[in-house]
Amino acid sequence: MPPAGMTMPQLWPSLRQEDESLLVLGIDTATLVCSTAVVSEEKLVAEYTLQVKKTHSERLLPFIAAMLKDAGIDLGSLDGVAVAAGPGSFTGLRIGIVTARALGQALEVPLCGVSTLEALAAQHPLFNGIICPILDARRNQVYNALFQGGRKCRRLTEDRAISLARLLAELGKRQEDVLFIGDAVPVYQETVADALGPRACFMPQESAICRSGAVARLGLAKIAAGRGCTWRELKPNYIRRSQAEIKLQAQAAGGD
Repeated sequence: MPPAGMTMPQLWPSLRQEDESLLVLGIDTATLVCSTAVVSEEKLVAEYTLQVKKTHSERLLPFIAAMLKDAGIDLGSLDGVAVAAGPGSFTGLRIGIVTARALGQALEVPLCGVSTLEALAAQHPLFNGIICPILDARRNQVYNALFQGGRKCRRLTEDRAISLARLLAELGKRQEDVLFIGDAVPVYQETVADALGPRACFMPQESAICRSGAVARLGLAKIAAGRGCTWRELKPNYIRRSQAEIKLQAQAAGGD
């Protein structure tokens, strides 16, 4: 615990030593993809990614342990943990957040919640048009944010849940090419292509999924700047309430 009168963020800049590079663990369980990585300031040290029908709760911790062992990294050598904090699958986000919080508490290192959509956009720094991550939010909506591509990716909108029709109408008013990435692309690619024609761009599927290396890289930058958070402060960003919460509220209202 921090000394009396000193907050955790005040201590974090001291993690960086002049002759050492920070090591940050990245976790992404926001979608069907389960991905974990370790990055230093110089390179991607290791990254394991699976996209199979097996629950994240069963594989995440063994996945992290195997990756660190193969990379020759001791768990205690980590300087921070970054996690995809949403939007995404409610269950997947909870698993990632709980794991990151447990590691942060046990290792006494700073944590960083990273937007799933921002991490997806950051994977494509050489695209100069609009980068448009879309994740399947069901209920005829997608989780989305728009980013201006280029070497310094710039956010144009907040993370949101939006209907595909409204999103395409918004993009139809722009002139730039639009890169679509994320797990909703296979579902809506034909509709998007029909709406935007040659302006709609798509990546190969292996380049369009969530990657923990991007989560770790974005988290490392914040942690290195002393902008991490404690395990108590780390929260998921669901964007909207779960169906279970909506039903519970409706039942409560009906009982009044």
